[in-house]
Amino acid sequence: MFWDFAALTYYRVLDRFSGSLNQLMIEKLDLGPGKAVLDIGCGTGASFPALAEAVGPQGRVVAMDFSPRMVAVARKRAAHWPNVEVRHADACATDHGSEEFDAAVALGAFSAMPDVPAAIANACDALKPGGRLFVFDVRLAKKTRMTKVLRWGYRKIAGFSGADVVTELRNVFGQVEPVFAIEGETTTVVMATKVTDTATRSACTPCRPAG
Repeated sequence: MFWDFAALTYYRVLDRFSGSLNQLMIEKLDLGPGKAVLDIGCGTGASFPALAEAVGPQGRVVAMDFSPRMVAVARKRAAHWPNVEVRHADACATDHGSEEFDAAVALGAFSAMPDVPAAIANACDALKPGGRLFVFDVRLAKKTRMTKVLRWGYRKIAGFSGADVVTELRNVFGQVEPVFAIEGETTTVVMATKVTDTATRSACTPCRPAG
């Protein structure tokens, strides 16, 4: 499995470059002591130090990943923080709980999942009304020669389904906003907010894909 292999190789290198992204994530989510946060597709746990520090000892961090090796590495890292729990789970099929979390993060996770709409709907269900989801991910929606090649490679290597993460977020959440004024050529950073105003969108469940 690609992600099991990644847990032992380049993911360790990527951890070293996560500082700026984690700082941005904490700032945008406005995390504070006592908050509960869900880390979707946590990988080897690069976000744990920032999340655990932000929510404090009274807060809660629940992290999950589908790769057994990613989970094994993440659990070793999580041993430093008693308020961090790591689960081996499929984000596309797992019920994270109903309105249990104040915030959620998904860093490079959704685009590599086989059922992006289901994973996003599950994330939305897990958030309290007004809860926010910070997403950094691959976005290959632009039709250029480069993105065509990248889409092919991503599909072969990591099982990319072709779903556009931003479009799927907009289908589920009441509000999705870019973090930066100018989007990257192949990546995106957005904030999604769970809106439950009946005048706009009643909840996440009506947007969940059938089946």
